[in-house]
Amino acid sequence: MRKLRPTVEGAFLAALTVILYLSSIYIPVLGFVLSFVCPLPVLFLVIRWDLRTGLLASGVATLIVLAFSGLLQALVCFVGFSLIGLGMGYLIKKERSSFEVISLGSVVSVLSKLALIGIALLLTGKNPITENLRVMEETFQKTAQMLGGMGDGNFQKILNLLTIALPAILILASLFDTVLNFFLGKWVGKRIGIVFPVFPPFGSWRFPVSVFWMFVLSWAFVLLGGTSILGTIGLNLQMVTQTLFLVQGVSVAYFFLGKYVKSKPGVIVILLFVVFQPLFSSIISWIGVIDTWFDFRKLNVR
Repeated sequence: MRKLRPTVEGAFLAALTVILYLSSIYIPVLGFVLSFVCPLPVLFLVIRWDLRTGLLASGVATLIVLAFSGLLQALVCFVGFSLIGLGMGYLIKKERSSFEVISLGSVVSVLSKLALIGIALLLTGKNPITENLRVMEETFQKTAQMLGGMGDGNFQKILNLLTIALPAILILASLFDTVLNFFLGKWVGKRIGIVFPVFPPFGSWRFPVSVFWMFVLSWAFVLLGGTSILGTIGLNLQMVTQTLFLVQGVSVAYFFLGKYVKSKPGVIVILLFVVFQPLFSSIISWIGVIDTWFDFRKLNVR
């Protein structure tokens, strides 16, 4: 009976992976949301049993997707989602810290996305990122024509920035889906008896000093490199570190707002307003930078 249980759970979670993945392909809007949770069934399977069981379930799910949607989608299912679940599940199974699970899981996520780009090039001869940028450019051009040429220059600037900042976007997207899977997994895990690593409360988040020095280095590269490859590296590094400091600044704001605003939804609404206002978000980001050296939370404010 003991040997049968992982097989039964593996079959069930493999089927769930297939349902989630196929739904992410064929259901508009909702499918986009479901795509973020595709790694979870495999992640839980590895934690509950072992890496071998997770690999077997991933293989079965991949074969089913192959039968329904073809080789490319099957590879996307395995490389793009199952590998992330396997990696994160293995790290949690080995009782690694929450920081290690998220950081190493993000590395796996970045590598899986790079592998998917390579697979798409190999199978279709087209770079999916280049194709998406081309579609965006065509959409921008049609929109500008409808508006009588208004905003055409701004659209082109946005496209140029997206092209230059692709590495940063890739890293931030990988970090986002890893963090999302960690917290969703932790939330579900509480209800089914699976223990995740302890994660510090959001109001106490502070990034290592090394992030500050990467931030300084990014500015140096941008100022010295200009439009060269050095400047491009600096711009991407700047986007990643500044986003991290924005998160740290929001953490500081969350800590102090919690002292005065007792409604958590109210705090979230205020923070969303701040984040989406360019001036306020810039201030919050610099608060995050300063907080690396001067811990604002130690201030005796009541």
